[in-house]
Amino acid sequence: VFQMILTVFLSNNEQILTEVPITPETTCRDVVEFCKEPGEGSCHLAEVWRGNERPIPFDHMMYDHLQKWGPRREEVKFFLRHEESPAESNEQ
Repeated sequence: VFQMILTVFLSNNEQILTEVPITPETTCRDVVEFCKEPGEGSCHLAEVWRGNERPIPFDHMMYDHLQKWGPRREEVKFFLRHEESPAESNEQ
């Protein structure tokens, strides 16, 4: 089974993090569910690269997403944001 480890920071100061196992079937929603506290409300996964942050859609396949970054993957940080995704709320 192909597997990667995705490091997700749970706070802005990057001191609290969790490592999420990613397979080709893992969606962004799976990652968010893995990271958030039981019973916690809306959260989303954000990707930060060179000072630019963007929310990742829940239906995004994370394995493919990480592959696309290639060698630049080391420069990208992922944060769990404890609020509803701007992308998701726009759709409703």
